[in-house]
Amino acid sequence: MLLTIALAATAISAQQPKRGGVFRIAEREAPGLDPHLSISFLTHSYVSLAYSQLVRFPNGPEQKSPTDFSILPDVAEKWTVSKDGTVYTFHLRKGVRFHTKPPVNGRELVADDVKYSLERFMAKSGFRERLEPVQAIDVLDRSTVRVTLKEPYAPFLNHLANPSFCAILPREAETKFRDFNNADAVIGTGPFVLKSYEKGVRVVFERNPSYFVKGVPYLDGVVLEITPDAVARLALLRSGKVEQAHIWGWLSPEEGKSLQKTNPEMVVTPTLVIGQGFIYMRTDQPPFNDVRVRRAVALAIDRKGWNDALLYGEGCLDAGPVPCALKDWKLDALKLEPAKAKYLVGHDPAEAKRLLAEAGYPNGLTIPMYHWPGYIPPWRSYYELAAENLGKVGITVELRPEEYGKYISTTALGKYDKAAMGPSTPFTDVDDFLYGRFYPELSTNQSHVADAELSKMLVAQRREMDPKKRKQIVDDIQRYLADKAYYVYVPQWPQYIAHPPSVKGFKHHDGYGLGMRLLYTWLDRT
Repeated sequence: MLLTIALAATAISAQQPKRGGVFRIAEREAPGLDPHLSISFLTHSYVSLAYSQLVRFPNGPEQKSPTDFSILPDVAEKWTVSKDGTVYTFHLRKGVRFHTKPPVNGRELVADDVKYSLERFMAKSGFRERLEPVQAIDVLDRSTVRVTLKEPYAPFLNHLANPSFCAILPREAETKFRDFNNADAVIGTGPFVLKSYEKGVRVVFERNPSYFVKGVPYLDGVVLEITPDAVARLALLRSGKVEQAHIWGWLSPEEGKSLQKTNPEMVVTPTLVIGQGFIYMRTDQPPFNDVRVRRAVALAIDRKGWNDALLYGEGCLDAGPVPCALKDWKLDALKLEPAKAKYLVGHDPAEAKRLLAEAGYPNGLTIPMYHWPGYIPPWRSYYELAAENLGKVGITVELRPEEYGKYISTTALGKYDKAAMGPSTPFTDVDDFLYGRFYPELSTNQSHVADAELSKMLVAQRREMDPKKRKQIVDDIQRYLADKAYYVYVPQWPQYIAHPPSVKGFKHHDGYGLGMRLLYTWLDRT
């Protein structure tokens, strides 16, 4: 009996968070550190360790699931919304201080910092359309900010909660360093302080001793070991030299299963995440301005074959336009007319050839396909399979690999010729995958879609503040898009969240918020 009690007590105490230790991550190098001058997930994840927002998503013990996007206070301790949904008044916490780095030197965060940061985002970010409905930002006093919208805007708080998109930045740092790409300019009020950055080697963060949430983070720091090669990253994880081999803790199914065999002590958890992969096309130019050609591309892709061959049958075939993991918004392809659903999940090479001939390409055509080859597996295989599948119906694909900096600043922003292929970052509101992906003239509208009927619905869903009514509009949009093939979605695989058993308290949460994800993480290396 005494032994049982002793063991129980030991188990309980083992779960009490311990302070100390450095969390190490093997990852590629971010193309920059300024959250407004890059759309790279690496940039946003890096600097999310250092910055705070007005509001945030739940993390760790607070969250109900990896896709819990309820809104919690961050530097704003409370806020009010007008009856018509157009005026938000945020009341800031008193005593929130920036990191003690010059030229800011630990001064208190004030309302003018919020105004400056949101206006800079709206002026410079590749994601600035997320705050396009903002009409005015007014400082009412030192700790009160009023944001006035042109119209009701359902995704507003969600976008404000996105780590680093709407990070609160100090004006003095930009004045001194011109932008926030200099490591010395990364000064926020977040849980970790950027202490050093050795290009091509490592980035070192230390716990912020003045963080306004008392008692956290538990970690002494976080080190990003810059490791471009995926095989090398996995080797570091296997050998215990890092706690994660990806900035979000992800491994592909192939990597995850391999790790389980070689390192059975590792914690490996398959998780469906908010991600998408797709072929995007210049629908404003021949040949992809013809829906028959786009439909031919959709029917050429053997989604089930890819899923069986690369994803162990674990992938989601119906990956768009709303990601599989956004279950509250996703309209299952089985609920669509079969004649439309086939363009989302079907495979019919004979019909694809017929459509190409009908569109004026009986002998096929040749297209370039731009991409970045450095994305985690199975992307390299995806590019090759896409070329192979399309070749079988008469579309010869010339794969055009690009350096990451070029890809993320041109191709990923819709500046390419004919066709490209790659993943979507894990946005947190359905509006990102609909309005952000399909509304005319947005940089995130990578297929250059301009569809007047669709645009009306896209605007309507973001103006609807009643979640149930908004869901109905979102369902109608998915029905409308099913056979348009503006994007051709490929199977989305589960990510295997992997870390050593010494990592405690870590819970995956979709999005860029590495800093908040590590807020409640601790290490038990006894």
